[in-house]
Amino acid sequence: MRPYAEYVTTLRALVTDALSRVASPDDVRIVAALDGQPGRELRRLVPLQTRRASGAFFTGSSLAKNLVAQFLHSISLDTVICDPACGAGDLLIAAADRLPIKPDLRTTLQSWSNLIRGYDIHEHFVEATRLRLVLAAIARGARTRGATPDELTSLLRGIRISDGLLGDFKDVGVVLMNPPYGGRPAPLGCSWGSGLVSDAAVFTEHLTRVIQPATKVVAVLPDVLRTGTRYRKWRREIEKRMKISTLKVVGIFDSWADVDVFAMHAETRAVHNEKALPVRWWDACAAKTTLAASFDVHVGAVVPHRDPDLGPWRKYLHARTISHLEKFNVTEAPSRRFDRTTVRPPFVAIRRTSRPDDLQRAVGTIIVGDADVAVENHLIVASPHSRIVRDCEKLIRVLQLQSTTEWLNERIRCRHLTVGAVADIPWPEPNDATTSTIRD
Repeated sequence: MRPYAEYVTTLRALVTDALSRVASPDDVRIVAALDGQPGRELRRLVPLQTRRASGAFFTGSSLAKNLVAQFLHSISLDTVICDPACGAGDLLIAAADRLPIKPDLRTTLQSWSNLIRGYDIHEHFVEATRLRLVLAAIARGARTRGATPDELTSLLRGIRISDGLLGDFKDVGVVLMNPPYGGRPAPLGCSWGSGLVSDAAVFTEHLTRVIQPATKVVAVLPDVLRTGTRYRKWRREIEKRMKISTLKVVGIFDSWADVDVFAMHAETRAVHNEKALPVRWWDACAAKTTLAASFDVHVGAVVPHRDPDLGPWRKYLHARTISHLEKFNVTEAPSRRFDRTTVRPPFVAIRRTSRPDDLQRAVGTIIVGDADVAVENHLIVASPHSRIVRDCEKLIRVLQLQSTTEWLNERIRCRHLTVGAVADIPWPEPNDATTSTIRD
């Protein structure tokens, strides 16, 4: 993150200038520094590949203010608030906005330092957080004479370079966080996942082990943790460790990160509760009858560019082959060697890639023919229990219903559909008003 030092230098110069005169709360430069500029400068100065590798995506002032307004309105003013992955400090600045201004700037920052903590492994992010907190106090009318930016930022001793999970949480009452969004190998001994898993999942689960009981947690997390099939065990682990009071879909994080997120408001339990009641992680209504009652649902077994070309020759189905087709005969498919699970037609192949703003969330193609098929893992397979094409045709019509798209948009906001979400799709019953639209 070295290139970000350029922006830190700009912030320091802005603080120096503000200290040399009576800065107006409406100063456009200060307003910009407190409202979205750090994220814009991060995108300008640091390559996307570097940002993704570090999972560095700043919360943004609008989202930060909304979270604080929704979840911290009843928190007393002497509650210690900590952001263990503070970035440039958006969440902490939103939290500081509710703290009082003292007679002068030094005293104000000293009082804030007792109530605000922030950790980040990137020194330039930490320095940006300190400088922006100084600007936030100045913007609210705090004044002083004869101080330098370095003297003032040193007063904010609770904002420091550190791995957030190694921070001091003994007197923290509230944890505000937007953890890294990258990926990492599952930690040794991980009970809820394997292979490459979400940084945010690892960070959040480990945090529940190190913070004190009855600590309130407000977190912005990628939606895959809320709805993804492979994070079902992670959700259960979080339920055992925290009492979750609110789960709120936020939507797309921003147009650059291109990931949907949700906000979680919870409180750590005093004791790990193995019998904790399951939490309803999504608002989509559970149907009496679902797609899974009539179909076996699973992901295709072929992992392109990884699985070796071994075993017997098989017809091979991938998303590009069936793009925009409602029916496809496997005799027209290419072939490849594959020695693991295949699928016998008829079945419906559903594209996993799917966005909440798509006109139709679940797009399927009926696969027919007499040959066993190797299916790539970018497709979800729905095989009818009846083994007849007519039921596949019925499923296609269900997927085309506007009500199905609306239900999926409530159920899952990820960029990929999951087996669990597809299996849970409501299946119209005989007396359902939509039955006429899917009748044979």
